[in-house]
Amino acid sequence: MNRRTRSPGLLPLAPCLLLVLDGCAGTMREESGAVNYTPGASYHMMMAEIAAQRGEHQTAVQEYLATADRGDDPEAARRATEYAFDFGYDGLAQRGAERWLALAPDSSSAREYLGRLALRRHDLAGAREHFAVILGPPGTRSGLDYLVLEGELADEINASGVTRLLVWLGAGEPPTPEYRLAVARAAYRSREDELALGWARLAAATSDSLEAELLIGRVLYSAGHSDAALRHLADLLQARPLPLIELEFVRLLASSRRETAALQALERLIDAYGRQSELLLLRARTLLSVGEDAEAAAEFRELADAGQSVYECFYYLAQIAAENDDREEGLRQYSRIGAGAYFLAAQFKIAELYADSDDLDAGLAHLKNFAKAHPRYAFEVVLGTAQLLERRGRDEAALAAYDDALRFKPKDPGLLLARGIVRDRLGQTRKAVSDMRRAQQLSPFDSGILNALGYTLTNRGRRHGEGYALIRLALEQDPENPAILDSMGWVLFRRGENDVARAYLQLAYDKLPDPEVAAHLGEVLWTLGERDQARRIWQEATIAYPDSQPLLETTARFPR
Repeated sequence: MNRRTRSPGLLPLAPCLLLVLDGCAGTMREESGAVNYTPGASYHMMMAEIAAQRGEHQTAVQEYLATADRGDDPEAARRATEYAFDFGYDGLAQRGAERWLALAPDSSSAREYLGRLALRRHDLAGAREHFAVILGPPGTRSGLDYLVLEGELADEINASGVTRLLVWLGAGEPPTPEYRLAVARAAYRSREDELALGWARLAAATSDSLEAELLIGRVLYSAGHSDAALRHLADLLQARPLPLIELEFVRLLASSRRETAALQALERLIDAYGRQSELLLLRARTLLSVGEDAEAAAEFRELADAGQSVYECFYYLAQIAAENDDREEGLRQYSRIGAGAYFLAAQFKIAELYADSDDLDAGLAHLKNFAKAHPRYAFEVVLGTAQLLERRGRDEAALAAYDDALRFKPKDPGLLLARGIVRDRLGQTRKAVSDMRRAQQLSPFDSGILNALGYTLTNRGRRHGEGYALIRLALEQDPENPAILDSMGWVLFRRGENDVARAYLQLAYDKLPDPEVAAHLGEVLWTLGERDQARRIWQEATIAYPDSQPLLETTARFPR
């Protein structure tokens, strides 16, 4: 038979199969003598299952969505939403959850997905709308409801958004101790120390909450008040001599660079409570922090051999090996981690070890193979690959990786900002500014986005007025940030305000002796006639950062 002909009346294979499987799977109509077939929900469900089995996850999500769109079964929409969300396709998950809620208006689960996705887009009004319905009307909510919600949202990257959400949701209601603790925990996670400390103290004052008291110590330490944090825990320990408080006190001692005191306290705890794995792990980590690598490694091996915190021990053993230039042992230990909290981090460490050995391609291949074997980590691997390429100066490849990451999360302001920064380095100024503006629209008061956009407008063009306004707003949000101080100094220099610019740049350089800050400060000093000082700063920075492109470009413009 001629390969271009077939018996008349035979339908294409897939529609034929669907007609056998489900007589209502699709619809047929005759147009101009030709039979046209429109697949129905069953067809798309089958295609979704086939794609999922093949590991074609984006195709699977799209077919699940087609199933939901062509039917009235909320279960199909639920399947599409959960599948898309699990594999990191936030835009597709949004479509699925909207369809799910349309088919099942009372579904709290659909609203939870929509609320989370709104948080990721920095749409706090949208998030509040959905979570308010989930919690129920004001007056019917308990403090425990807020604590549970805070715990469920703890892994969301928009930590400040979670804090704002909880504050908004509880506005107008009498605050319970549990609600205060929930806000304090969220604020601590978003590094809003003053807010966290205030709410934690209120929670502790109105209840017998040990968690609130411990949180006060953590927030004080996070805010840079380690002595006050230790005093708080010491007073708490005197009033309530509990093992949990003792352990927290020792952790804080170790974190505050009081390792000797921490080790002594750990010995007392081990004598009192036995060789508990948590105590032994803390001792091993403390030994590692003071450079006692051999003793720390022996502790980690002993714990791993006893089956305690095995993957964590492998991680630290790999870290010790890598720091001692034993790449093969580092690779071996990282490769032994097969699950848990250190699983993904270990894969990036493996890639870094390859890259450090001038075999970046092997590191990238490892990440690609890992993502293929563990597709639920696909987005994280794409993002990590972009960041690795960026650190290694492979901006063209990094840009392609960020493009891939944005296919998962097209409205992620952090990804848009990262791509914009790479585009700026590649000279794609118009596209860079477009990315940064989109990021700012999504997150209007993010200091990092404001600063990057303002600096780019200043550095790549003559829009100094707009750049200054954006950087000033960023500085109001984060007044101690050296990168923003540097940007403010640079925009003031571009505006001709050299003396004020010098003050900002000197402050930035004192906080962060970065090569780009050094380049800016030196140029301002040179313009002010302080050329010897400018040369000294450039020379110091060149010794520390000989490959810094901004520094090299700046010094090349001035006689040495």
